[in-house]
Amino acid sequence: MKRLTLAVSAVAVPALLLSACGSNSDDSSDSSSAASVISVDNCSDPSAATAKITDTLKVGWSAPTSGPLADAVGNVIEGMKARFAIENAAGGINGVKLEVVVKDDAFNPERAKANVGELIQSDKVDVLDTFGSGQLDAIADDQNDACVPALFTQASVPAYRDIKEFPWTTEYLPSADVEMATVVKGLEAKYPDGADVALAVNQTESGQGYANGFKNAVKGTKFKIVAEAPLTDPNTAASSLKASGAKILVDAGVTTDCLAITQAIGRVGWKPETVIQPSNCADGGTLYAPAGAAADGQQIMRWLKDPASAEFKDDPAVQEYMQQTVANGADAPTNTYTVNGWAIADLMIDDFKRAAASEDGLTHLSIMEAARTQNYQPPMFIDGIKFQMSPTQAFGILAFKPYTWNAAKKTFEPSGDVVDISSQYK
Repeated sequence: MKRLTLAVSAVAVPALLLSACGSNSDDSSDSSSAASVISVDNCSDPSAATAKITDTLKVGWSAPTSGPLADAVGNVIEGMKARFAIENAAGGINGVKLEVVVKDDAFNPERAKANVGELIQSDKVDVLDTFGSGQLDAIADDQNDACVPALFTQASVPAYRDIKEFPWTTEYLPSADVEMATVVKGLEAKYPDGADVALAVNQTESGQGYANGFKNAVKGTKFKIVAEAPLTDPNTAASSLKASGAKILVDAGVTTDCLAITQAIGRVGWKPETVIQPSNCADGGTLYAPAGAAADGQQIMRWLKDPASAEFKDDPAVQEYMQQTVANGADAPTNTYTVNGWAIADLMIDDFKRAAASEDGLTHLSIMEAARTQNYQPPMFIDGIKFQMSPTQAFGILAFKPYTWNAAKKTFEPSGDVVDISSQYK
């Protein structure tokens, strides 16, 4: 029954990476405390949820490996495979090797649902992942009924952070509410008397989540949303929103919208004082540089280190990452989406190791219990930013660092310190 409806090659492993990966978990976390919200009583096959995983641990992806998102998705999966290859070369998770299984859903929720059915029933995967809030909506009930953990799904809709409703699901992308609350906090510092805002909205659930997050965040402030337009046609949206005279443009969009709306406002000759892009639009080379001067000054909240930035050129974790992604077959190591896949793999490995060390060993249940008590900073996360979960809090990323795109230098530049709001979500 629907719970909720929403509108690998191996190389030698250098000591530095082994010491960095899996070493930042908060030792005070106790995976057994998650049992209060995770039970196998309602699983379609309780014995499968508690059976020990041996030989191979399979991570199954339903992802758009065709269509406009294919390049970004391909880089995420390459990053994950590269990180898994290193772990496998070191012996895996207590001898259990890691494998990635991918099925194309063309960013179609119904295909994602069918893919997950096959991944669970035929491929016998142990962990699931997917791209998009619509896709997560399509798979969450089946995945929770089967008690197969969905870890670090590429979605940001707050609904799936309801632990009691979706105990076997976690999201990787920041909550739209959390991200937009942080954005508005920054805007209030820049515009103490408030300002008019134009909102460009992707009509998918992901876009609506960002739009609703921003609307919630500006309640009680001096900011006023004076215009809203769908991103179905970016050129039409740009023309419509320009007419509002708003000083601020907020893109409540998905990856494919970021460059499109920037090019559109450039074509209509509109240069808002401030343009806010969503954190999922993080790759400068593909999403900002092609727009030229139109992208200059655009702002974004980030949590990942950028290996293409001078800011991190001497960072030991970045240097190690660059060596190992290339050695393990990643074609675009400086691409932010490759970094993303690597970091997700790091987060999974941290969960798998803690699950394997638990009293019950490596099982679907122990993996989920570990995920519910995670407090870990992957080496490719910006210093001061962790992924934090508890049996009562499922937000994950609760800190960001603001960046501004410099079109002349073709790079993001830091525009403030890390903003940590985790104290609000204890």
